[in-house]
Amino acid sequence: MKAGFLSWLRSNDKEIIDKLEMQSTNLLKGTSALVEFISNFDNVTERKAKIKDLEHEGDRTTHDLYLLLDKTFVTPLDREDISSLTGAVDEILDSIDGTAERFVIFKIKEPTSYMLELAKILLSASQEVHLLMTRLRGFKNSADLIDHCRNIIKYEHEADTIYRTAIAELFETNNPIEIIKLKEIYETLEGALDRCADVADVFEDIALKYG
Repeated sequence: MKAGFLSWLRSNDKEIIDKLEMQSTNLLKGTSALVEFISNFDNVTERKAKIKDLEHEGDRTTHDLYLLLDKTFVTPLDREDISSLTGAVDEILDSIDGTAERFVIFKIKEPTSYMLELAKILLSASQEVHLLMTRLRGFKNSADLIDHCRNIIKYEHEADTIYRTAIAELFETNNPIEIIKLKEIYETLEGALDRCADVADVFEDIALKYG
């Protein structure tokens, strides 16, 4: 009976880590799709639908993870850390979908170069998030986690600089409607980078606790 119970716990540990990796893999697909969406601004409706499908997939994985946490007595990491990680990744995907959605509903004719720069930086940050998730399995080296966290923070700072420059240029124009539309897209992209930084913060805590 005891051995079976421990075996069940190990099985749930593996499933939790599997789900986190699935979530970050899906995040990479979503961010790559957003870069493609902005880089090749054609077939907008179809490309937007692909991003929406990935966002729905992310929602399902997040839901499954929360259910798994509810029924797991002992988790491989602090329950709060796992919850924070899955929540932050879900919010990044929401922002990716929200960005594509705004291009469509605002009837944007052409993305700006700043939007593409921000999307590419978001992709780089998402790659670091995915690498961090894969390091959870058999985690041993806290220094490795910290390096990836620092990379994410570096990307977030780069995005802040681009965001400020884009907003400054935007307010030099005299079309208030366009200002509102473009500013909201910039803010949504920046918000996604902020959530990547949230993931880095959680991993820094994990490195301190378990390193």
